[in-house]
Amino acid sequence: MHHAPASPSISRLVARIPKDTWDTHMHVVDPRTFPLSQDAQYQPAPHTLGDAQAFLKQLGIKKMVIVQPSIYGNDNSCTLDGLRKLGATNGRAVVQFDPEITSATQLHEWHELGVRGVRLNFKSVGATLDAASLSSAMHTYADAVRDLGWVLELYIALEDVALLEEVVPQLGGVKVCIDHFGHPAPSSLAAATSAHDLRGFSSLVQLLKQGQTWVKISASYRLDKDPRHPVIESICRELVKLRPDRCVFATDWPHTRFDGLDVGPHLEAILDWVEAEGVPLQQILVRNAEALFNAGT
Repeated sequence: MHHAPASPSISRLVARIPKDTWDTHMHVVDPRTFPLSQDAQYQPAPHTLGDAQAFLKQLGIKKMVIVQPSIYGNDNSCTLDGLRKLGATNGRAVVQFDPEITSATQLHEWHELGVRGVRLNFKSVGATLDAASLSSAMHTYADAVRDLGWVLELYIALEDVALLEEVVPQLGGVKVCIDHFGHPAPSSLAAATSAHDLRGFSSLVQLLKQGQTWVKISASYRLDKDPRHPVIESICRELVKLRPDRCVFATDWPHTRFDGLDVGPHLEAILDWVEAEGVPLQQILVRNAEALFNAGT
């Protein structure tokens, strides 16, 4: 893959990003070596670990959490291959598996490699959620990973976060992380003047207050093409102000379905919003990620 030179906004970020920063959400995809799931929703170009490292090197980032993408389903071969190459100092991974099939022994083997979470992806696959099935899934996965200290990582629509309010406190201390600001629907962003107008935001606030839930301030470009959209700014700043110890940062590379995106302005805005709340970047980009993914030295 051709590595484009860093954009000016990416180059500006290098000076700001702290040493030992973790990118807590990126994907490795190589359909040539690891065939996609039969029901993959889209067909991406290869984005290898080498490509990921070249992109992150422009930002001065070495440490990354490889997240299993929906297009591979429960076949984690590509994600685990990337994790093995990265090693446990600079790498963590979040996998997908069927708790009815996958043995505790298998989970322990993955844990030794640096896997620290399981992804429940409701958003990319367009799942319609109801309280009973969501609760059942959350309890089943929590029981599978509790002893390992793994994270339940949820890609869920903000509109559905209210369904989590009752469930999360019942999970016996298992950490939950919500991807991409909770991903509010673009139509609801357009109608809102602040985060508090968004359906589901008050539930996200309650979950964060309880302390068991984390949120990724990431992929703002998926919500709107304006890097400084006032409602996205409001979401980010409210979350950071409320629980600066429960927000983690990510680039969401390789920006699937957004080919050619310059993510620099979006990342720059997020760092500006964090600092505008008086929170050190070191906390969100380094310490919180280490705590969430059990990745400290």
